Amino acid sequence: MKIAAIGRNPINSPQMTGNDAAILHGTADELRQLGAEVDIFDDGDEFVAENYDALFHMSRTESTLQQLQRIEEIIPVTNTTDAVRRCSRKEQVTLLEGAGIRQPFFSFLNTDSKETHTGFPVWLKKSSGWSCHADDVCHARNEKELECAMNSFRRRGIEEVLCCKHIDGDVVKFYGVGNIFFHYSYPDPEKTKFGLEKINGPTQNHPFDAEHLKQLAFAAAKSIGVEIFGGDCIINPDGNIYIIDINDFPAFSCCRTKAAKAIAKLIYSKAKP
Repeated sequence: MKIAAIGRNPINSPQMTGNDAAILHGTADELRQLGAEVDIFDDGDEFVAENYDALFHMSRTESTLQQLQRIEEIIPVTNTTDAVRRCSRKEQVTLLEGAGIRQPFFSFLNTDSKETHTGFPVWLKKSSGWSCHADDVCHARNEKELECAMNSFRRRGIEEVLCCKHIDGDVVKFYGVGNIFFHYSYPDPEKTKFGLEKINGPTQNHPFDAEHLKQLAFAAAKSIGVEIFGGDCIINPDGNIYIIDINDFPAFSCCRTKAAKAIAKLIYSKAKP
């Protein structure tokens, strides 16, 4: 059995290049332990799909996704290209809403709009694609900070942002693979991508139903169609869970060894016989 793996372009891996590479290579090593041959390619490399029985990837590059969409007609590709695209924020929040997944109240704002806003504080996020820049996600406590953030988005050519109500509570990160692996943990504020978790303050360990979190996470992933996923949620003081983000193929930094085994098992099971 031969399996191809494609890494993530560093542009789409801000401050996480090493961690993303580690989970990719860790998964490849686990697949080799299962008896598969694995070839690893950089995002954008050319290869012959017919030479492989399955492919897994971390790409978010549109040209690569277009190539993989054609390959999906030949061999299993995980995550599917449609699922990766649906992790873009605008599609994601709409799909989660349709699936009845609790998330913070949201709206879309044009960065050229002079419309005022009420109900601060809020989070402002680039509505399309993924966060590649520290300013792609901003926290605004008042109209002045909102205007400053909108000006920053506009200067970078971003025309629309997702505006989400801030929820007070504990940030919890979660990770899943198919229906065979789930893990959650509180973030280390010193080891996060942009340090935004600090805004919610120190973890208060609000009690919550861990099994319900697992069910919500898998339901959210299913609504998007992503099989290798991670995400973030807020647990408020009443124990309510708000899903705030779902990501395709995260680095699994806090549970990499176990996740790599699960991912390898999933990919191996899907390989073309």
